[in-house]
Amino acid sequence: MKRWEQFLFGVSSLAILLIIGFKLHELDMPTARFVRSFNIGIVNRIGDLIAVAGQGAVLTGLFVLVALVGWWWKQDRLKEIGVRGVLALLWVTLVVQLLKHLIGRPRPRFAHADQFVLGPSLGEGLDSFPSGHAINGFAAAAVIGWFLPRLRVPLFLLGGLIGISRIVRGSHFPTDVYTGAVLGLVIGTLVAAGFKHWKDPAFPQLIQIAVPWIVVLFCVIWIMLHSASPWPQERLHLMIGVGLVFLGMLIRIGVILQRHPQWVLRAIGNITILLGVTTACAPWWMAGLIVAAFLPYFTGQHRHDNTFLFGLLGKREAGTVSRWKGEALAASAAVLGIVVLRFLQGLLPLAS
Repeated sequence: MKRWEQFLFGVSSLAILLIIGFKLHELDMPTARFVRSFNIGIVNRIGDLIAVAGQGAVLTGLFVLVALVGWWWKQDRLKEIGVRGVLALLWVTLVVQLLKHLIGRPRPRFAHADQFVLGPSLGEGLDSFPSGHAINGFAAAAVIGWFLPRLRVPLFLLGGLIGISRIVRGSHFPTDVYTGAVLGLVIGTLVAAGFKHWKDPAFPQLIQIAVPWIVVLFCVIWIMLHSASPWPQERLHLMIGVGLVFLGMLIRIGVILQRHPQWVLRAIGNITILLGVTTACAPWWMAGLIVAAFLPYFTGQHRHDNTFLFGLLGKREAGTVSRWKGEALAASAAVLGIVVLRFLQGLLPLAS
């Protein structure tokens, strides 16, 4: 990724993350009221157990142990993980404590109205933003995942569960967890990669991989928490979405825009397909958010090996028959995605 691309997509990613934060804020109080409405013992115990993995003392002890094991067995990678993990947790502790007491947001149990009251405070219960458990969990996952990429998915899933547990237990709002996750990811990656390697490859990876996944998860959550619009409007969305999916397939196989290079066709086709899937299931503004988030991936360093949905369908085989077969499979996957998202729509209608 070139410098001008880093700047352009970096500003775009920042804008996307801010938009998600503002939209999540609309769900803060509905979520808090929903959590107050139930008190299930087994759910509370599971939430408390998962939250232990996000405690700073636990993670610090784990990284110290990893560093000692690496030193004892002369494993440089383990020593590096341990040392950088401790440094990352020190940084996030400084950042999170500064923000908590500078912003002074009340925790959900102390917030009894849709008022957005902020201000510096050292009082108990006025330290909700951001979530310390979420920032710890994602910073630790970022450090370990940088050195052991195969563990990234389970580690970030665990980080997500830690954040959800804090919401379920009524300790944090969704925006507290979201902000903690983003800060933890950025700080953890920065410490793991080091300042010299931050611009390349750490920063481009965050833009091309982390931001799209954040947007996709937000899209799914938004769809689950919002009921469907009236049928005439929904039918229009569905028709346009399916039409865009098949238009994207035609562009990918070169039926349209034949004079353009192959990677351009695939990039435009993939973006059109994503736009179609989102339009069929979500508000118009979310479709634009999806396209903006995935644009760096489809036009960046992957332009010479650009496959649908992060390469899940594999490279295109030689031959017209195999080529059409692959495109049919991709179209089926996109339509299946629409069906699944439509099924999830309004499953937990906290906000109509």
